Amino acid sequence: MVMIILGVIIGGLFPLFDRTRAPRPQAAAPATVPATATAVETARPTARPTVTPLALPTLAKKPDPMTIVVPTAGINTNIVQVYLNGVSWDVSRLGYNAGHLQGTAEFGAKGNFVLAGHVEMADGRPGVFASLNEIGVGDPLVLGKGKSTRRYIVRAVTTVEPDDLSVLYPTTTDQLTLITCGDYDFWQNVYRERLVVIADRAT
Repeated sequence: MVMIILGVIIGGLFPLFDRTRAPRPQAAAPATVPATATAVETARPTARPTVTPLALPTLAKKPDPMTIVVPTAGINTNIVQVYLNGVSWDVSRLGYNAGHLQGTAEFGAKGNFVLAGHVEMADGRPGVFASLNEIGVGDPLVLGKGKSTRRYIVRAVTTVEPDDLSVLYPTTTDQLTLITCGDYDFWQNVYRERLVVIADRAT
């Protein structure tokens, strides 16, 4: 008898407990309403996810390749950027390319556009500027970038001391300067001078 009374009391408390609890959030209605749904269920708004398309990442455009052509010296090579390393320009990775020295004029701008190249590779093979000494005054040089070309005429071929940076200074005119090592001292394993070719923009 006691068990029956307790069952009745507990059974009556469950509905009361349910009323005091916070209502549970309603689950989103399905996209399609079943045929057996009531009119109230049919009127319930359907939650649909909003999809925002993600923008595709934009790839940085590669700079147009640059080249230098010197017909009289048989030079036709690519130009790469050579950066300052805090002391000088790092030409250790030039290989068979000519290197545009950071800080000198950019292609298409007035100023002194300076290119450096190896006269000899570490293994003894000739470098890209090995034949720079064959260039003479009046010879043409062609600088290219993408589809654009700029033609220069050699004004001077000279040598300077290894620590003479005056040939790299900015200019107010459109100038192209090529520089490489010269006068190798076998006994001391050093180059005693720099060979420099200076050319002006052809009009």
